[in-house]
Amino acid sequence: MSADRRAVSLHLADGTFVAASPAALGVYGVAPEALLGRRLQDLVAPEDRADAEVALGEARRSSDAISFVVRLQGDGGSPRRIEIVAHAEGGAAGESRLCCTARDASTAARAAAEQVQLSSRADEMGRRLDRLIASVPGVVWEIWFVDDPSRQRVSFVSERALALSGYTPDEWLSEPDFWAKITHPDDRPAADASGTLAATGSASAQSRWTTKDGRLVWVETQMRALRNDDGSLAGYCGVTMDITASKQAEQEQARLREEIIQSQARLLAELSTPLIPLSDGVIAMPLVGSIDSARAERVVETLLQGISSSGARTAILDITGVPTVDTQVADALLKAARGVQLLGAEVVLTGIRPEVAQTLVTLGVELTGIVTRGTLQDGIRYAVSAARPWPGRRSDPTGSSGPAALRR
Repeated sequence: MSADRRAVSLHLADGTFVAASPAALGVYGVAPEALLGRRLQDLVAPEDRADAEVALGEARRSSDAISFVVRLQGDGGSPRRIEIVAHAEGGAAGESRLCCTARDASTAARAAAEQVQLSSRADEMGRRLDRLIASVPGVVWEIWFVDDPSRQRVSFVSERALALSGYTPDEWLSEPDFWAKITHPDDRPAADASGTLAATGSASAQSRWTTKDGRLVWVETQMRALRNDDGSLAGYCGVTMDITASKQAEQEQARLREEIIQSQARLLAELSTPLIPLSDGVIAMPLVGSIDSARAERVVETLLQGISSSGARTAILDITGVPTVDTQVADALLKAARGVQLLGAEVVLTGIRPEVAQTLVTLGVELTGIVTRGTLQDGIRYAVSAARPWPGRRSDPTGSSGPAALRR
């Protein structure tokens, strides 16, 4: 029976029914016509009958309505409770009739109990949510649009905001666009993911925050869109985490990688232009692989530095491992030779294969003043020969310098 269905009945002073509304069947469990001539008290469970007598007596004597709750008899192990409101009307004192309104109090009691239970569950859910939010190692927040979505006033922010930003939750809630206030100006465009949120419903962004005490911290924010029932955008929610330590680790790793790359580049440069001391006054540079403009510069630089620092009188340039000799390679060899000569030393060029010799002739390369030998071994023998005269007195009796060597 619904809690708002009420049975209205008229009674003699002793409680006898003289009239009853159709709803009486649902409240009392007895048809209205079957109630006529019966006393209201007789429908009440024996243990509540005395209370009913007292309440009806008060209603006869009082000008106010009297409300009381009794159990009905014959309802099995769990008697149904009804609430009766009785007041006197008409007739002289002692002869007045009673008008009663009755309703099923069991439904109301259950509703009240359910309400208490729901309230208790809501409180527990609230406490559970508070515990969960407190356990999140980041700032939990919500932004709800009220009138203008462009005014992104924070609606909720967890207590961890104080530890991360230095600002209290009340300060976060105090003004619109507070997040923009503490976001580094260079990072604001990247941190504003409203377009992506509106389109896809979720977004992620990294930015720097300026804390209340002036520090810069890196944060990463995971965001989701909040929508109204009609699908329109209602706001955003998300979690912002402190990633400063991982960012610093990334930067340190990047710095170390760059150092390794530079170190490897220096090592490769040294390996690509090795300078080998053979004896007092003699050094050799065997070249292997292609020679581009950058490597040609390194060849000249390394060779001149080696002669200057070692005081060598002879430098052997071996091109046995150079697959192709073109104008660029030839220019590099000539530049190296001229530089060595300016330092008062002599260049011995070895490893000139027949096809290389032909290329040099075709290119018109002038090797005057450069000693040439077919193999590195021949060049070494020439350079360390005790009988070899001091460079500058070009009197090699073998006729092995300059173009003549190419003809051999």
